[in-house]
Amino acid sequence: MTRREYGCAALVFLAVAALLAFLWNKKKKADFCITLSAFTAVVLRGLYIWYTPTWIRQHDVIGFSNGKGIGQAAFIEWFYEKHMLPDFDVRERWGFFQPALHHILAAIWLKINTLIGFGYSAACENIQVLTCIYSLVITYFAYKIFIQSGLRGTALKIAFAITALHPSFILAAGSVNNDTLCVMFTVMAVYFALQWERKSTYKNILLTGLCIGLSMMTKLSGVLIAPAVAYLFLDKWIRGGKEKFLYYLKQYVSFGIVAFPLGLFFPFRNFLKFGVPLNYTPPVGEALEKTDLVSRFLDVKTLTPFTCLIKNGDAYDEFNIPLAIMKTSLTGEDNFALSNSYELIPAWILLISGAVLAVAALIATVYLVFMGSKFLALQTRVFWGILYIVSIGFMINLCLSIPNFSSQDFRYVSYLIVPESLALGHLVQQHKFWSKPATAVTAVFALSSLAVYTLLGLP
Repeated sequence: MTRREYGCAALVFLAVAALLAFLWNKKKKADFCITLSAFTAVVLRGLYIWYTPTWIRQHDVIGFSNGKGIGQAAFIEWFYEKHMLPDFDVRERWGFFQPALHHILAAIWLKINTLIGFGYSAACENIQVLTCIYSLVITYFAYKIFIQSGLRGTALKIAFAITALHPSFILAAGSVNNDTLCVMFTVMAVYFALQWERKSTYKNILLTGLCIGLSMMTKLSGVLIAPAVAYLFLDKWIRGGKEKFLYYLKQYVSFGIVAFPLGLFFPFRNFLKFGVPLNYTPPVGEALEKTDLVSRFLDVKTLTPFTCLIKNGDAYDEFNIPLAIMKTSLTGEDNFALSNSYELIPAWILLISGAVLAVAALIATVYLVFMGSKFLALQTRVFWGILYIVSIGFMINLCLSIPNFSSQDFRYVSYLIVPESLALGHLVQQHKFWSKPATAVTAVFALSSLAVYTLLGLP
């Protein structure tokens, strides 16, 4: 496909998205900005998986049919061919230590594709259809959380536009490793946990347990939501008093029966059969030259909007933790300008607007947790605060304990986009002064994200 053909196709798809948003808005009396963000999100993810092969911009995948038998693609192929869990110490084959839910689902999808007539290479590419769906489900449940938390009007538009068009979730749509499914179940667990806090039914607590269990069955970092959920459980138990003591105890036992076997089965199996440590993670990524705390946190100068990597011709690997997290959240670990010179300007705009939004969202998160909100109960605000602190603490510990470039990637905690967008929305909803500047920066951020990830597909 030529550049002109791709450009025409992309413009047609985006025009169709705008038309569908207009028609949907007219028929359902919905908000045009919300529907436009939603349809554009679908098109952007579709475009991204269209022009992104399964060996480009991936993490720990290595590639299908790579001949080495290592990496997450090889793990998928193991289930596709063997139909069984690994019958060996997973430390022997790099990438096989991960909990297996995503790889099993991808193998089933791979088998379905080959059975209905797709060639093997095409079927492997089609695994991105699954991860694209996971990314869209994240966006859908983020919207439900925003509605559940009382966002309306401009505040809802801002929060949803940031989430729907955030580059992290566009990149996630094409990433065939297990990150996207883990984040999807984490966001779903947040929604059902907050539903349970409002209406403490067995249905809501079992769905919460199921989502947490499946998140950990996908990737052990799914456990990061557990402290915040445990707080909700403990608070409800204390406030219920003696009358509700047994009622909640039964619910918590039901939760544990669902969540613990799902989440802990694979690591305990490997520990019991092969002696694999429960927290086993193999060495990965290149070591950073600058590991002193001053450089890691305060040296934020940069000459490029993309992640600096020696392999891309830069003088160093990105070593500053906040800057690395920001850059990887927007453009991953690649320099898009190496293949497309048009990317440089929109990427700078994306980085600057993204940084402004990130600072605003951090301020809004602190304000929401400590200063309060007339829309959210204290228990909900503390829940968000615990989730945020645990996740940031996890990232900082990961970066400092494993001083490799890859440990700084935002994809590990990309679900934080949801509470950060929510907090910014609440700030706008309570203080109208923030409405216009937040709307303007969000619009610039969304348009620059659209530009970067549409131009990225140019041949």
